[in-house]
Amino acid sequence: MRAYSRSYLFGGDSDPKRIRSELSAAFPGVMVQTVSSKSATNGFFIQMLAAQTLRAERSGCLLAKKPEIDFLLRLAGTNQISEAISRVGSKAGDPFVLVLASLHPLKGRKQVAGGVSLSVQPLSESELARVELGALLNAHRA
Repeated sequence: MRAYSRSYLFGGDSDPKRIRSELSAAFPGVMVQTVSSKSATNGFFIQMLAAQTLRAERSGCLLAKKPEIDFLLRLAGTNQISEAISRVGSKAGDPFVLVLASLHPLKGRKQVAGGVSLSVQPLSESELARVELGALLNAHRA
């Protein structure tokens, strides 16, 4: 199973709630989430965590009721929603990353107005450990 994702960096002058709402309406069936820019800078890292979430959704094993929250939990490395929001959630006035992810190719514009595509690089050791932690959250839940 292949997962498709795009991630864009926005400055603090953009409103994460508004952008998330607009893109959720524009891309039905696509996971749309915004996270703190401090939580991820590598598009490949985001793609790996998004793939975990989409696989979990497909198999009925999400860590939360919604894939967007599951993704936050995996990114934060916790099973507590409030802690995940506190650690990696986007906040008005701060730079953030917009994440779009789907099991189907993402059609439409390759660029989102106001955002800069995150580069895709090999995972660092720290990112690899966080991807592993995200996967282990499912085992901890069971």
